[in-house]
Amino acid sequence: MNAPKATARFPGSPPPEPGSRFVVSHRTAPFQDDDQRKLARERFDGFVDQALAPNATLKRQKEAPEDHGRRILVLEMDDDELREKLKDAPDHLLVERELPRQIPRPLPPPLRDLHRRARPEPAARTAVEKKAQLSLTLTVLADGVPAEGAQVGIWFETGGGNTTLVQTVTDAQGQAALAYTPGWTASKGLILPYGRAWSMMVEAPQNGQTINLPPLPMGQGPIGWWHALTGARYYDPNRGAGIRIGVVDTGAGPTPLLNHVHGLGAFLFGEFLPGPQAAEDVQDHGTAVTGLLGARPLPGSTDFCGLVPGADIGVVRVYGETGGASQVDIASAIDLLSINHRADLINLSLGGAASAIEHDAITAARLRGTLCLASAGNAEGGAVTYPAAYPECVAVSALGLLGTTPAGSFAASWTPDQWDRYSVGGVFVPDFISVGWQIDAIAPGTGLISTIPSRYGLERPYADMSGTSLAAPLTTGVLAALLSRDPLYHNLPRTALRADYARQVLAQHLVNLGVAPWYQGCGAAYAFPMI
Repeated sequence: MNAPKATARFPGSPPPEPGSRFVVSHRTAPFQDDDQRKLARERFDGFVDQALAPNATLKRQKEAPEDHGRRILVLEMDDDELREKLKDAPDHLLVERELPRQIPRPLPPPLRDLHRRARPEPAARTAVEKKAQLSLTLTVLADGVPAEGAQVGIWFETGGGNTTLVQTVTDAQGQAALAYTPGWTASKGLILPYGRAWSMMVEAPQNGQTINLPPLPMGQGPIGWWHALTGARYYDPNRGAGIRIGVVDTGAGPTPLLNHVHGLGAFLFGEFLPGPQAAEDVQDHGTAVTGLLGARPLPGSTDFCGLVPGADIGVVRVYGETGGASQVDIASAIDLLSINHRADLINLSLGGAASAIEHDAITAARLRGTLCLASAGNAEGGAVTYPAAYPECVAVSALGLLGTTPAGSFAASWTPDQWDRYSVGGVFVPDFISVGWQIDAIAPGTGLISTIPSRYGLERPYADMSGTSLAAPLTTGVLAALLSRDPLYHNLPRTALRADYARQVLAQHLVNLGVAPWYQGCGAAYAFPMI
């Protein structure tokens, strides 16, 4: 698998806009058995094939292998004509705009103003303009060693109150060359190394500057502060045994710490690509999420472990190298994990606008006994994103701990100014989180260190990351650890009763931090002394 593109991991990207295409599907959750679903599917097929398909351009579709399963089509069609056709549609038909899903990566406060004022670089330059460009060259070291694969972004002041973000990736010597126009001034920079060192901000970078990033605390595993705050005080390779967890993300691996994880395949643009290779991570986000759940350190190492390495984890990739997920692929992945993998819990560290199709998949999963947990979003005080905001989902926010990240690091920048975001023991609620009454729980999500794919000659690299995306798998892991030792749960039928019982167990193990419920929900997921 190739390394991710220069923009794949970089934070601060604007939320994607809804697409111009229509997604057409049907509800499955309201129907009690396969026979009812089959009849509903036949009515849907008849309407689509006779009323819509002849008047639309079919861009892609996902066909369920079962005659009662979910069918999803992506169409291009005139708005007025579609509106007219829908007057005779069956009541279980769902039609909505294609909704891109993003991996929410928060941006440090010192960079937000620069990023809001950013204007894109000109798409094309003349030969004269290119020749006149200057180059800002930086050398990036990770604890004294050239940091190959580091993503470097520099915000230039370009005049008129505007800025431009220029990005690149360091070469094998750790060097990054960023072309810019004469008259621009380098203001601030952000460096995301590929493992080994902390992500850092740089003030007024200078041409020829060497930046030596501080090393990650890799000799302190297998337990980190984020484990301790969930109640996990030691490494137990069997923790979570008997529980099946699904992960819908950018993929997972390759890394020897996740060799036991099942790569089930990928849904990309409505097409299913089966097998472990298709499920490999094309960025690094999914590997970090999966590692927080299930990483198994090699014998004798001091690598950080996952919270429930004994759980049965299945991963479905729904992203390409620079994005590409939509409700089509996410709904399909939830169906696959709930039906085929028989997942007890599904982790959704992603977000965007509401989708009736995605919501129906989550509702149907609950009726099969599967509980979905989702990151609440990194909207800097904005609304909780979907799917976390659906009532059938557990919405998870993020917390931080003072003194766990070095000064000047990406992760250290989210210490809040508001007094109402602080709890006891140095615990705080970072300012990047989404807020709202939909939030159910909170877990560590600032400056966590987790697995990323083996690249650039690094066999088992780790990187620091922050966001509610990291808090969600820790909450999923706490719940998996609790359920694995609950005989009543294992004896429950795979119905909504099972999913609702799991949610109740989590609610009973939330510790109130003394901050507002729109920050923490009912509190932090904590399972001591059970794990």
